[in-house]
Amino acid sequence: MSTTTSGKAEATTGGTTGGGPTTASGRGFGGKGRRGGSNAGKTGGGSGGTSRSYPRGVGLDFRKLAGLTLLSYIDHHGVQVRAEAPPSELAVAVARHFEHMEVDEEECIGGFLERLEKGSSVLPTDYARRTAFYDGHDQSQAQRKRRRSKWAARQGEQVAAKVTRTDENGSWILASVQRFYSDTETYDVQDEDDTSKLIRLPWSHVMRLSSGTEGCFQKDTDCMAIFPETTSFYRAKVSKSPVWKIDKSGNPLVKEIIVQFEDDEDNQGRTPHRRVPSRYVIPIPQDYFYDEADEVDPAVATAATK
Repeated sequence: MSTTTSGKAEATTGGTTGGGPTTASGRGFGGKGRRGGSNAGKTGGGSGGTSRSYPRGVGLDFRKLAGLTLLSYIDHHGVQVRAEAPPSELAVAVARHFEHMEVDEEECIGGFLERLEKGSSVLPTDYARRTAFYDGHDQSQAQRKRRRSKWAARQGEQVAAKVTRTDENGSWILASVQRFYSDTETYDVQDEDDTSKLIRLPWSHVMRLSSGTEGCFQKDTDCMAIFPETTSFYRAKVSKSPVWKIDKSGNPLVKEIIVQFEDDEDNQGRTPHRRVPSRYVIPIPQDYFYDEADEVDPAVATAATK
């Protein structure tokens, strides 16, 4: 599918047909300040369950927020809701949890100032892991599925897609999403070099591309990047610290990342430094497809909730 240079092997796009989608192999805050008088916040309770009565003591109107924003709050704080709950019910659950939530003001303000001072050196994922509610139990399948659907790539979005059965270098290619099926957590994608075919892939075979604002790639970080003049991602290592710039809207971003690709030595045995647009540099799969609950020590989490 892709043209290659410097001895890079061409990526294989097996598992496609001309007539329609085919299936690839499945691999794939004891606080000082309080907002209420109960102890519900200690256990993630007080969410109201299936109650549709909006609490009068909450000055914020969570009913004006988008459904995805409410789900982000619910997933972050472990609020219990019905799987089929409509947005109006989600808003009530969030409002009731917010009303009874205990807040350590020093910790809250300190965390904010830390991120403000250190900027990109405090990764969003690390901050989320430190502050997210966790009761020592794995998330239910419904919770995991809802989170995956919430962050799924949208129709027309460019993504990195794994289209081979093996893990050889170059097995991830540039593709565009045609559809995401939330019930089966699968995608239909098109190879950017061959738009005549649809490829059916599981959720774990599709990665969203970078916006340049995440700050995830420090020097010596293992990654995958599109090799110049191809549409395939190859294993590489960030060889120089990224340079942050300010865009027209005043937002900090990284426009390009300098990497060294594996097996890219020249005749003198030296590996060149290559510039790649930050959009086309992605984490290695095991770093991308993490789950916070799987990384928490249950003994520590249980002790923290007592």
